[in-house]
Amino acid sequence: MKITRVETDLLRVPLPRPVALPASQDPRSVAAAELVLVHILTDGGLNGLGFAYTLGGSGVAVRSMIDTVVADVVAGQDPTATEALYLKAWAELDGVGFAGLAARAYAAVDFALWDLKGKAAGLPVHRLLGGSRTKLKAVVSDTATPALGSKQAIWETRAALDRGAAGVQVEVGTADPELDAERVRQVRAGVPDGAWFEVSACGRYDFSTAAWFGEVGAAEFGLDGYCDPLRPDDLADLGRLADRLDVGLSVGALYDRPGDFVRLLDRGGVTAVRIDPLRLGGLTPARKVALAAELKHVAAYPVRLPEVGAHLAAGVVYGRVCEYVDWFADLFAGGPRFEHGQLVAPDGPGLGLALRGDLAAKYRV
Repeated sequence: MKITRVETDLLRVPLPRPVALPASQDPRSVAAAELVLVHILTDGGLNGLGFAYTLGGSGVAVRSMIDTVVADVVAGQDPTATEALYLKAWAELDGVGFAGLAARAYAAVDFALWDLKGKAAGLPVHRLLGGSRTKLKAVVSDTATPALGSKQAIWETRAALDRGAAGVQVEVGTADPELDAERVRQVRAGVPDGAWFEVSACGRYDFSTAAWFGEVGAAEFGLDGYCDPLRPDDLADLGRLADRLDVGLSVGALYDRPGDFVRLLDRGGVTAVRIDPLRLGGLTPARKVALAAELKHVAAYPVRLPEVGAHLAAGVVYGRVCEYVDWFADLFAGGPRFEHGQLVAPDGPGLGLALRGDLAAKYRV
């Protein structure tokens, strides 16, 4: 089986609720995601579906990178050779810097390759990744961002918990940590006892602020987890923070390369690595990170995009939890679903997704 053509499409998909753009102490909200769809066609009759999203623009740039560079990298190749194709793409694109737009562009193609690989084998992707489980705990990560007021955040979070989410991640890291703490205090009061409750600073805090917030969070809010409190390159202060706080640290959502995770795992002190397959360049490098974490007995925690993250979490040994957002739930038939308070990974071949053509046409740019 050989790849005969790579086709792309660009959609602007309205979000169910506004979200905050990351990596800024003055987060601005966005109300739509740009989704780049990838269809990989083969001479064997099987097609693969992949996609990448951007917030705040740049969808055109991702699509252009796929059309003008990445498509040529995989043309005529065996789509099941995901490892070889990833290494080929990395070598081809590293001259312009693989991290960033290039990685996001290749991630969309890599997802489509895994979709094809699963379809060829007649197995869901999570079985190809290891098949450790089919049911997950899902933490909703877009219902309590700075883009929403506390009342709406509570309402949105409780609705997600009613649908089957196990807990919530409250996004903090604005210019005023005391206001962050007050917002977390209000959301905490509105979330039922027993739900998983964590915060993510999105790498926005300095050490002293991160330490203060972690101590307040552990003492007053009963935090179950503290995600990405510091800049991704600040491993020295991360070690100090881990030694100081009595709350588990989950780190890595802003990491661009597998090697970043190797250095993190060697340093130690974290309870989970947060893996964003889009930032890394697909499921192929994300799987490498998850397996490296397994050797250190550290949990793998996929970031958003549950259509892919659920497969990664279900496939690996320490992937019991994943983030959940419903941004594209209506655009695709299939995908992960909630049953009896757990997120169930798809059992169809590949990613288990089918694009709803009517909605794709409606959102097409």
